[in-house]
Amino acid sequence: MSLLLLCSVTRTSSYLLLLSPISPTLNSQKMQIGSAEKTQAQQLEDEICAMCPKLTYSQRLTGFISCWAGGYLISFCSTLSLLNRSPQGLRNFSALYVIGNLTAICATGFLIGPRRQCNKMFHKTRRVACVMYLSLLLTVLVLAVTEQPVGLVILFWCAQFVAATWYAASYIPYGRKMLVGFFKNCCGRGE
Repeated sequence: MSLLLLCSVTRTSSYLLLLSPISPTLNSQKMQIGSAEKTQAQQLEDEICAMCPKLTYSQRLTGFISCWAGGYLISFCSTLSLLNRSPQGLRNFSALYVIGNLTAICATGFLIGPRRQCNKMFHKTRRVACVMYLSLLLTVLVLAVTEQPVGLVILFWCAQFVAATWYAASYIPYGRKMLVGFFKNCCGRGE
């Protein structure tokens, strides 16, 4: 995934250099400087991009469906760990749930590309929610794998679920306002 992201970022920045709507003289000066500096960074970019070929639409769709279905299948199967009704079952649930969520998040990278996905995830309207969601996902995973007290794992899993809901609502027009209104009505503070 990181190689694919790096490949996308480096190729896009190279294309932007060539296609930027700057004056022709300034653009030609940039191209001369860029070609004169074909150094180790350019060689690294070429090597990485050789490992990341461009995907066709059907390959992107296949990757998306595979990651999305696989991620949610892992998350669903994690609930079977709860049948164990032991602290180890809860830890297994938490670890598998987080891995399933991370896999499902990566699915969108196949459709729109990793760079565009990261731009959307870290847009100013959802930057804080995204950081909270991802950091809580990783926190739950670490707590579950390092066998911390079960109550702590449950507490952070609940916080992660709330953060995921708030993050997902940022993609829906007026989604956050609807959530706030819903909870105001549930708490009896509706207007």
